[in-house]
Formats: sequence, structure tokens, C-alpha cells
Amino acid sequence: MRKTILFLLFTCTYQFVSANNYRVEISVFEKSVALDYFYNVENVQLAVDVNDLYRYYIGDFGDMSKAETMKNELVTKGYKYAKVVDLKAERANCSASCKAPLYVQNIFFDFDRSDLRTKSRSDLGDLATLMQDNPDYKVELSAHTDARGSLEYNTTLSQRRATSAKDYLIAQGINSDRIMTSTFGETSPIAKNDVNGQDSPTGRQFNRRVVVTVMKSNGRIVPNVVLPIDIPEVLKMR
Repeated sequence: MRKTILFLLFTCTYQFVSANNYRVEISVFEKSVALDYFYNVENVQLAVDVNDLYRYYIGDFGDMSKAETMKNELVTKGYKYAKVVDLKAERANCSASCKAPLYVQNIFFDFDRSDLRTKSRSDLGDLATLMQDNPDYKVELSAHTDARGSLEYNTTLSQRRATSAKDYLIAQGINSDRIMTSTFGETSPIAKNDVNGQDSPTGRQFNRRVVVTVMKSNGRIVPNVVLPIDIPEVLKMR
């Protein structure tokens, strides 16, 4: 099985160097992952963009049909967020305007903490930019914890996390009326806090989060704006 890494630094949020027109994006991460993560896929490439997002691809392809065939194969292998990227269209979009990020991200916290990481402040800054450029957008911040601690304590901790995120957006000039919060404590994990009876620090990290939902003023969710949280199969809740 052959896997390769290609590091590309882009001058824009989503600009590519390629002789062909299409790639298939498998996953996007805030940090690099071992190529063994893609255990059933060959010829994986990695591109690091100007926002320090790690984008994993198969390709390049000269026509859409071949890219679509590869995307469908990846979906059947469990990579449900695989998508075809039209490089020519992305270059045109980037040339027209690169002021706002294409994506915003959910944010994560250290254990038993509600203060924002440096990366989280950067991600919330991107969200503030998106909202400033789209005055009809609102956001809901849904806060969570891992399972350590009492239910009552974790409910309070998630409230503090939601408040930290909201206060940061307000400090960036976003009106509080455009920011909704909800808190869940430990009741809605997206990853296992333990695996086979053993503590899972990685799983718990996925659960210590504030989930970002961007919507229009009519309440309809804006699609394809927030990057999905891509959880390894072994840690997914069943």
C-alpha cells in the first residue's frame, strides 16, 4: 500500500497547484494524523493550507466522472464526508475574494477548563469574520464536557465554556442577539470516554467541545460552513 504526503502552502484559503481539475477530499483535520488512519485507502496526499488545516486527498483527476467514482468508493469504505473538489472553481473563488474563510470550526477545551485555547480564539475569530461578512447569519454555541466529574459540575462547566465562546465573539463586535447558547454537560458525547474499560484521553478530548451551528435569520442552517468533527471509527458512539 503506497501513501504519500504532499505539503503545499497556499496563498489563499483554498488554492491548489495542480495540472488537473479535480481532487477528492477525504478528511480535514486541525492537526496531522498518521497515514495509518486511512488504513484501507491508497495514494493519500496531504496538503496544508494557509489556515493550518490538514487536508487529505486522493487525486488529481482530469474529469469529474473519475473523481465521482473515487468519491463513491471512499464513501463505501466509511469516509462519508468525502467530496469532489473542483480546483478550477476554487481558484476562481479565491481570486475573487479571500477575505472570509470557507470553513469555520468547532472548538475544544483542556480538561476541567473553560478558558479558550489560542487555536480556539483563532477559530472564533474566523467565525466572527464570517458573521460580519454575512449580517443575516446567527450562531448557536452548544457546549459539552467529557464524563469525568459529577453531572451537576459538568453542567456548570459546559455553561462556562459556552459563555467563554460567546464573550469572545461579542468582543469581536458580534451583537449578543445573534449568538445563542445551549449546554449539555456530559449528556451528549460524540466519542467514547473509555474503550474496553480503559480510559480514552482522545475520546474525552472530542467530548470537551463547543459545537458551532451557523444559521440564517429565518432559522435555516447554513450548509457546508462548519467543518465536521471526524472521529476515528474505534471511538465513535454506537
